[in-house]
Amino acid sequence: MKRNWCRALVMMATAAGAMALAPACASNDQTIFIRSAQAPPTNRQGGRCLYTPDPQQPALFEGTLDVGVRDNYFASLLVGNQMTGRGDRLNNRAESNRVTLNGAVIRVTNPDGSVINEFTSLGNGFADPQISDTPSFGLIGLVVIDARTRDTLAAQLTNRAQTKLVLANIKAFGQTLGGVEVESNEFQLPIRVCNGCLVSFANGNDPNQQPAPNCKKALEDSAEGPCIAGQDELTPCQLCAGRPVCDDPLRP
Repeated sequence: MKRNWCRALVMMATAAGAMALAPACASNDQTIFIRSAQAPPTNRQGGRCLYTPDPQQPALFEGTLDVGVRDNYFASLLVGNQMTGRGDRLNNRAESNRVTLNGAVIRVTNPDGSVINEFTSLGNGFADPQISDTPSFGLIGLVVIDARTRDTLAAQLTNRAQTKLVLANIKAFGQTLGGVEVESNEFQLPIRVCNGCLVSFANGNDPNQQPAPNCKKALEDSAEGPCIAGQDELTPCQLCAGRPVCDDPLRP
């Protein structure tokens, strides 16, 4: 699927009788690229996870989404810019090959390639041009499984033991400071979807309250939670109270 977002702009411009002002949609899949999805970082300050645009940081090779806890999947993607810098301060020429990242076209499929859903996910990020033939990197955060896709998948998962593997096919797009539209390769992120598999009841039971077992014990202040509840890491049941998979340890 080639740049649906750009074709949509052309269609709107045509409908408005402004074809002469429609944006150019020349394909360019080599200037920027998605290198990886970033794994939840160990660098956490004040309960916040700090993602950095560093290719040396651990990558996530398969994500996990617990639809019993979370309504979408949010990925932090490492995007490289391999355009050569054109700035020249001696000749008063500004750098035009820095890239503003605006979002991505997402295609969620089954492993056999059949499409579950397609949508455009908006985000923001920035990547400088390469330095000495080495790409520069930036981050963009995107919803790669949206609420509609989540609802479709949740209907197929009726207990904690079930899982379903899907593929999020992601094609990022943006624009250079010089006004050139760019898009990345199509990056594929496998995501394992479940319904309650990431909920932890290890420290949630309060024996003084009924029914037991339960999730009525207060979460300790020193307890470290996941970067995103219901995604990629175990989630203490206290952090998702009110959801059936979190309130009832005996729920299948």
